[in-house]
Amino acid sequence: MNLIKRIFALTTCIFMNLFVLLPFHYEIRNVPEKADEALRVISYNLYFGDAPHTAVKVRSKLFAQQIEAYAPDSFGVQEATYQWMELLTEKLGDTYGCVYAMRDQLEVPEANAVFYRLDRYELLDSGTIWLSDTPEVPYTKLPDAMCCRVATWAVLKNRQTGETYVHINTHLDNVEEWVRVAQTQILLDKIAEFTRQGLSVVCTGDFNSEEGAEAYSRMTSVLTDSKMIAACSDEGITYHDFLNVRGESLPIDFVFVSSGITVDTYKIIDETVGGMLVSDHYGLCVDLRL
Repeated sequence: MNLIKRIFALTTCIFMNLFVLLPFHYEIRNVPEKADEALRVISYNLYFGDAPHTAVKVRSKLFAQQIEAYAPDSFGVQEATYQWMELLTEKLGDTYGCVYAMRDQLEVPEANAVFYRLDRYELLDSGTIWLSDTPEVPYTKLPDAMCCRVATWAVLKNRQTGETYVHINTHLDNVEEWVRVAQTQILLDKIAEFTRQGLSVVCTGDFNSEEGAEAYSRMTSVLTDSKMIAACSDEGITYHDFLNVRGESLPIDFVFVSSGITVDTYKIIDETVGGMLVSDHYGLCVDLRL
């Protein structure tokens, strides 16, 4: 049995190395059609880690192919390390600009980056806040938070129509619900600054809270879960731990929208690419109208 396991591990390792070196390209299936006047937004927790069966170099190729197929106007990613940012900039930099800040100064820091179509949008403003009692002070956190958490935002103006929206992207604490609730209020305070200016807001992220939890309820007291108002909507989990689901039954990743935004499609990006998964989370694709 040990010999079989070693042979399987060796075969997997060889295949993954070949995938990195050779120009594989898979057809991305089940991409929903988008109306010309609609705006497409994607949210994806990329999973920071690297292992023989989930190497970042491999998964970044899979993710880039999904982005090319779905062609979002903007997308937010969580757990984006420097390696992830370098690879995504290399693969997508001709099409997408991006804004981000690393949440801390640890050995492997992470970002919640926002990417946007360079040909369609002008970046009017951008920034990052830390979800702490001092949001403008880098590398700060709430006392009982597991680690520093941030929200990064971009104000984007359509070069043709002049329509402007804010894409804000975040990732909340993974341990304590009351910490997530406090972080949610800090996030909503920032969002209120944009809505007072009359700006439409799209908020993406991994909230580490299920539908109905207190942090989710706090968010939906101000914004709307796009899933709930989509004309065509999916049902299902978003976190699967590389298919070892561990009891998760509801989504923990969301795309929230401000008042006045309508939603055509809410889709869970749950397909494999060449039999492989991009991350331990599924992505979300939402088509909306400002």
